[in-house]
Formats: sequence, C-alpha cells, structure tokens
Amino acid sequence: MTDSVPEQFRVLFAQEMLRPEEDIQLDRAALYLAGQFCPEMELEQHLKRLEGLAEQVKAAVSPEASPGHWAEALSHVLFRQAGLRGNTEDYYNPGNSYINRVLETGLGIPITLSVIYMEVARRLGISCSGIGLPGHFIVGLPDLDLYVDPFHQGNLLSAMDCRRLIKEMFGERLSWQPEFLAPCTKREILFRMLTNLKQIFVSGDQYPLVIATLQQMTVVHPEQASLYKELAWCHLRLQQPRSALKCLERFQELASPSDHPEQVVQQLHLLRAALESSG
Repeated sequence: MTDSVPEQFRVLFAQEMLRPEEDIQLDRAALYLAGQFCPEMELEQHLKRLEGLAEQVKAAVSPEASPGHWAEALSHVLFRQAGLRGNTEDYYNPGNSYINRVLETGLGIPITLSVIYMEVARRLGISCSGIGLPGHFIVGLPDLDLYVDPFHQGNLLSAMDCRRLIKEMFGERLSWQPEFLAPCTKREILFRMLTNLKQIFVSGDQYPLVIATLQQMTVVHPEQASLYKELAWCHLRLQQPRSALKCLERFQELASPSDHPEQVVQQLHLLRAALESSG
C-alpha cells in the first residue's frame, strides 16, 4: 500500500465532510472512506456501476409507474439480477464495510447494502432514507409507508415488523422506541460505517487500523471528545506516547463534565513527565 493513494482519499473524504449536510454526496463519501483501506480502488468505475444499476431499473419500468412499481423494480435489479445479498457466512470481514468490495462481490452488511440501495434510488428519484435500527440498518420508503431490508434481499417491512425484529434481536434487553425509525443523516450513516470497522479492527488487535478509523471518525464529528480518548489509548497500546499525549490534550479541550476529564489529568502528568525524562 502506498501512502499517496490513501492520503488522496483521506483528503477527498475530509473535503466532503466540510459540505453542508444536504450537499454531501453519500456515494462518493462512502467510496472515499473505502479507498483509504483499498488503495487499488477505481473510483469512477464504481460510480459508473451505480449509474448502470439505475439504468437497468429505468429500462424495466414505465416513467408513469407508481412508487410501488419503482421500488419493486429496484429490488428486482439489485437483489435478483445483480445478486446483492447479506454476507451471513463472513459477516465481520472488513470488506463488507467497503462499498467498492460490496459492488464487486455482491456481499455486504446491512448498512453498505442500504447505502447502495439508497444511492441507486436517488438516481431514480425514489424517496428513501437510511434507518439505523439498533443492530440492523434498513431503508425507509416514506411514499409507501414501508421499510426495505437490503440485507435480506429487499424484504419489505412494516413499522410493526421492525418492532418485532428488534424484539427478536434483543428480547427484554431493549425496549422499543419510536425514534428507532427516525431517518439518519448522511454523517450519521458514515459514522456508523466507521464504527463497524473500528469494532472489527479492535477485535483483531489491528491497532494501526483502529487509529486510522478513529481519525476518520474525528473528521465526521471533530468535537466528539471520546474519540480522542480512544485514540490516546490506541497510541499507548502501540507505545506512541507523544501521539497519545496530543490526543489526551485534545480530549481535555473538548471534554464536558459528563466526560469525566479529571480522570485523564493524572495520565497527562505521567505522560509529560515520561517524555521530559526521555528527552
């Protein structure tokens, strides 16, 4: 992996995050995110793939068709013809979180499959939004008052079905909240994608990749103090005290009383003393 290619995608991702929410291009942002971990990615090739999927749907539906017919055709193209599906056999493979890999293999997790669905739908003028249910991402179709589950080949769900799904997943550990069905912002979607990646890399003790992922999470939400605390911990695991110190100082700048910043004061003193004694 050369440094220049990931750096190019990091810059593009950061530039996209500077846009107002309504101007963020979710397909490009998700591809820029993936490109930081897949430097061989051909950006335009994957954008053309999304365009091509939209053209397949257009070819199958009359322009005067109802929203229901458009949604039916979209699911048919994505999940029957293109074969997109949930990767149930290797769910925690990081490739499932990279949009380019999902387009190449047809295998993904709920959020990446949902982003592909949403971005093809956008090209068709189909109204939809990302819905971040706890533990399972789906897509809302407000014109139909329904939800689509891209991980399960486009199954249609009612609000009651979504409630039952959460009950099956969490039992009594989680009570249903109506806000579970609230549309996600693009930043929330990208942050959740990065959170998934972070958890995968943490479970594999891949701390350089955890750091790279957390750094991108700070690009999405630069004022979230807890991210800098996590970064400091990762740098300490890699015996990088100077980087850890900078992250803890940033945490201290941003922390509110609820973040308990006093707990890191002693660690800051110890790191500074250690660095001074080492020259």
